[in-house]
This record gives sequence, structure tokens and C-alpha cells, in this order.
Amino acid sequence: MKHLKILVLAMLVCGMAACKHDDLTVTVPNENIRPATDFIKNNYEMTLFSAALKKTGLAEQLNGAGPFTVLVPNDLAFNELGIFSPSDFDKMNVDSLKKVISYHIMPRKLMLADVPTDGVDVRYPTLEGSELYTTLGSGQYKENKLFFSGAYATRKDVILSNGVLHVIEKMMKPNFKVTTQQWLEKRAEYSVFIEGLKKFGLWDQLAQAGPFTVFAPSNAALASIGITSASLAALNKDNYNGDLLFGAYLMYNRHFFISDSEALRIISGRGDYSYYLKDNKHYMQFSVLVAYPQNLYYRLIVKPSNELFATPIKSVEYYVQSKMDNLCSNGVIHHLESGLLTPQQSIKQ
Repeated sequence: MKHLKILVLAMLVCGMAACKHDDLTVTVPNENIRPATDFIKNNYEMTLFSAALKKTGLAEQLNGAGPFTVLVPNDLAFNELGIFSPSDFDKMNVDSLKKVISYHIMPRKLMLADVPTDGVDVRYPTLEGSELYTTLGSGQYKENKLFFSGAYATRKDVILSNGVLHVIEKMMKPNFKVTTQQWLEKRAEYSVFIEGLKKFGLWDQLAQAGPFTVFAPSNAALASIGITSASLAALNKDNYNGDLLFGAYLMYNRHFFISDSEALRIISGRGDYSYYLKDNKHYMQFSVLVAYPQNLYYRLIVKPSNELFATPIKSVEYYVQSKMDNLCSNGVIHHLESGLLTPQQSIKQ
């Protein structure tokens, strides 16, 4: 019997050797990769976006099959808008909040590699139904700076079981079906600016197709250079160059997020944009600078002409990112807390 057992064992060993197969690799799903809502819920820097998903009823949908691309503003981005806790969402209109949050979601999987290299303002549909603008500045040094409707992606290509996630450093601010004119009209802090635009015949155009880029000075900004509602009423408009006094705040036929200038710098080596005002004499220069680590701010310079060594008349800068990149249906509005030209500097020659 003992010899029989040894013989059987030997036959099994030989048989296994004769019937040896190549190793078969079976792909096992990574159980650590979660669907969007679960991933966001368990991430310490996304607590407010998670609360917004729950408040708007989007949480369940984002745990579905997808695929989705989720653009998640970190908690600091919400803080800059005055949102510090989930209870702050209770003060908001749920339908409006849902539209904004849905704008941060694409019904597709969009990886960094899918975005055209050095593409500027490439449009992609969102879950809300409108389109967002995607820019990828790579350049010769392959910087791969990715922006969504003006918001910089600080983390890219976070893999989800139902798509991908990118973390952005500020909220995108879409104003659906709202023109630049309507956006300004709803905000009392720009009332003097509006009065000036109306006085010099520059207001009605902001209801048209555009596109426009508007650098909107607050009432305080204009007051700092001597322009108030009362002083405007007293001005004889025939004595002043309106295309300089108030037209300097308007860029025509251009749709500029602040980040577009940074992307153009990466792509072409030059990020400033220069243009004549409507009087075809004065020259404007718009540029963006970077404060550590990736905070963009903008600068406007007014010059008497486009001559190389022309002395600037005025240069102003603005730093608060949460008040830039207000996307409207016919352009973009950036807040400005400094005035440009005084009435005295805008007298017709």
C-alpha cells in the first residue's frame, strides 16, 4: 500500500508538470477607489462641497454609475465667499444652489490628458446644461496648469470608481442667462459706475451679445478719485471723453478670465494684452501676476498712446480672487477697488 501511495503521488506530480499552464492574472477591482460622493464625504478639505451635494440632492446621483468629472472647490474656496459651515447653505435658494453645484460636474470622464494641450477656453457641457471653459497651459516646460472657468486645479486626476475628480482653488461663478448689464444692475455697490456708463452712452451695449470684459469699480473706488453720484450729475458730458473716463473699464470683443492671461504667458511667453480704447488714442494694458503659491491678481495700465516709452497715466491692481471671474452670458466681470481716470484727466482736448 505504501508503494502504491508513492506511485500515485509521483504520477500526480508528473501529471501536474506535464499539464503546467502559464500563470493567469485576474484583475481585482481596487476596493479603495470610491464613487464620487463617498470619496468627497471622506475628504477633510471637501466638507462644504459634500454638504452642498447633500443639500441639493445631488449626493445620490454622484454615487451612481457615471461617468462623472467633479470639480471640487476646497473648503477655503467656500470660506472666501462667506460660507463656513453646512448650515450656511440653509440661507440659500436650493434650486439656485443646485444649478451652481451642477455646473461643477460634467457628465463624462475628463482627465488632464483629454484636454487639448495649450487650449484656451475649450468648452465642455456640464450637468447643469450650460458649458464651462477649460484651459490647459503647458508650454515648452510642460507646466500643465489646468483651469476651469477661471479656477485653478490644485489637484488633478483623482481617480474615482465612477469617474475623476479635480480640486479647484475657488468656486466657479456662473450667472446663467444674466448679461453683464443685468449683473451690475443687481448690485448697489456699482451704482455710480452705472450712472457714469449711462451718462456717456456706454450702458445699453452691455445688454448686447458682446463679449465684454468689465473691470467694475465700486462706488468707493470711484469716490477715491472724486467721482460720486452728485459730481456726475454736475458734469457737462460734452466736455469730457467718456470713452476714457468710463470706457477704460470696458474691454470689447474679449472674454477674459484672469487665468487666461496666465495661460497665455505659459503658452507664448507673454501674458499681457494691450488694446486701444474706443477713442483710438489711449492705450490699455491688462496683465496678470502670480502671488505665492498660485494666487492670481490683475493689473490695468492706462497710457496716452502705444509708444514704447509713453509714461503711464495710471496703474491699478486688484487682489481678491473671490470677486473676479463673474461669468455672465455675454462676458466676464471683475471687481475693481481702485479708480482709473479722474474727470480732470478726461477733459476733451
